[in-house]
Amino acid sequence: MDEKEIIEQKLFTDTSRYNDIMKRPYQHSKGHLPMPQSDRAGQFSPFAALTGFNNLIHQKAVIYSHKKYLPAKVEAHLLNVLQSLAGTKQTVVINYFNDDVGYYEEFRDQVSVVKPERGRVFFNHHSAIALANIKQVRQ
Repeated sequence: MDEKEIIEQKLFTDTSRYNDIMKRPYQHSKGHLPMPQSDRAGQFSPFAALTGFNNLIHQKAVIYSHKKYLPAKVEAHLLNVLQSLAGTKQTVVINYFNDDVGYYEEFRDQVSVVKPERGRVFFNHHSAIALANIKQVRQ
């Protein structure tokens, strides 16, 4: 048994300091009615909101396991390219990570607006995409 286990055992299993009150009979409150047995679990209900949260995190982790993160220089270059294409009528091919399905996809469209402060790129006929999800822009 290592030192940590010895300390934990002493802290959590040693009840000797409570011997004077352990054998005393329980005294019911005179000011409050006893809580019904069916309501006792209700005091822990705030934690019930976390049920299933681990499954959601695991599902997102599986989806994002396929994503490749670009170096900062490449991201900055892509941002410059997209900003230069914004508002032009030039059609480009966007290779991006679709975080709904967890894989890379491509589409052709025109860049409408780039909003780096929001981290989004808007297109004429396609929904907005996060800058961090764009892998490649081809003209």
